[in-house]
Amino acid sequence: MSKVVEITDDNFEEEVMQSDLPVEVDFWAPWCGPCKMVGPIYDKLAVEYDGRFKFCKIDVDQNQRTAAKFQIMSIPMQMYFVDGQKVDEILGAVPERTIKAMVDGILQKFPSDERGKLQALMGAWAKSNDQHKQKFSKWLEKATETKGTPLYEKAMAAARELEKAGEGLAGVMAEF
Repeated sequence: MSKVVEITDDNFEEEVMQSDLPVEVDFWAPWCGPCKMVGPIYDKLAVEYDGRFKFCKIDVDQNQRTAAKFQIMSIPMQMYFVDGQKVDEILGAVPERTIKAMVDGILQKFPSDERGKLQALMGAWAKSNDQHKQKFSKWLEKATETKGTPLYEKAMAAARELEKAGEGLAGVMAEF
């Protein structure tokens, strides 16, 4: 059974930024009434999302370096991280449904299971590849000095290979 991980300035990097799971960090203080209101919600969600999402809390009074780094001016402040990057935040005491909606949205966008991660990566790659393919095609239509130039011929061959790879990726994605 998972529980909320208490973190400090010293282990923030390891526990949050290097985590394999998406992470919620609750910036709080013992004297903060609203912090005490949301604390039990995070205790509950840590169990519910065990193995898929990590819940942490950090006392801003005892860990001022991290609080300053993230410019925490009001608490409770919940920040959400994926692969060492801040992806969202919630300021204040909010209902459980709001927090769950945030967590579920992050899990949908940044899945924590291997299949979901692969699907998200392939989807992002395919979207980016398609955008570049469209730009490349537009450029090619307007390019006048491409025929017979070795650099352009190499670029065209590479573009054809990427197009084939994109088609193969689309086939794999269809299997998901």
